[in-house]
Amino acid sequence: MADIIGSVLEFKHVDELSKQKNLINNIHPLVKLMLTLIYICTLASFNRYETSGLLPFFLYPTVVIIICDIPVGKIIKRVLMIEPFIIFAGILNPILDRNPVQIGGISLAGGWLTFISLVIKSTLMVTAGFLLIATTGIDDIAKTLSLLKVPSVFVLLFLLTYRYIFVLMDEAGRLMRAYQMRAPQQSGINIKVWGSMVGQLLIRTYNRAQVIYQSMVLKGYRGKYNTFIGKKIKSGDVVYLVIWILFIAVSRVYNIPLLISSLF
Repeated sequence: MADIIGSVLEFKHVDELSKQKNLINNIHPLVKLMLTLIYICTLASFNRYETSGLLPFFLYPTVVIIICDIPVGKIIKRVLMIEPFIIFAGILNPILDRNPVQIGGISLAGGWLTFISLVIKSTLMVTAGFLLIATTGIDDIAKTLSLLKVPSVFVLLFLLTYRYIFVLMDEAGRLMRAYQMRAPQQSGINIKVWGSMVGQLLIRTYNRAQVIYQSMVLKGYRGKYNTFIGKKIKSGDVVYLVIWILFIAVSRVYNIPLLISSLF
């Protein structure tokens, strides 16, 4: 339980990376959101047996990580948290899909290619999502969703859910520390107190939520989220978007690894 709480709270550090000053962080949030959506949709459009054609798409997250000086360990650690779900979703593919596929003269069950393709695509999609948060921030993403005419109720739920998770985990961490101080020699939490601890957690988080809501009202909240971003799209933002779209389009139309291998 403590590991889960720590992992969720560490996710907040990814959001805080967006406050750094660098080339990509200064790009308009709408441009980065559009680019991320294009990147994810392009990955999803690949054939289920495609593997080599996905390799050039590793360039995008690599460039973003290098330019923004994002600790690679932070991104890898969070991506690995999702990997078990990805593997679980595709682990039966080699069993269910036994159609033979020829790769370099070697016959291989198509299910293995489907599984590998799923892992690569899902990993790149999750990484792109984390990088969007690390370079943009949740607040700017929510404002950009409003600019795209996403209903305000969904934007507000998205933002408050993100914020409330950390309130919940913070209260859960306090409860666990209090329990461990009263039972220092006990490993884990006794099943007899699970019900009371969950009840206390709900009450404490509800009280915290009330305080947060009152603070929002004092700061001018009237049931509608402020969508003002405060900056306009510049020519540099457009150039950044066009360059990556061209790269994504070329990588989607042509299998670059196969073209390079054919030269040798």
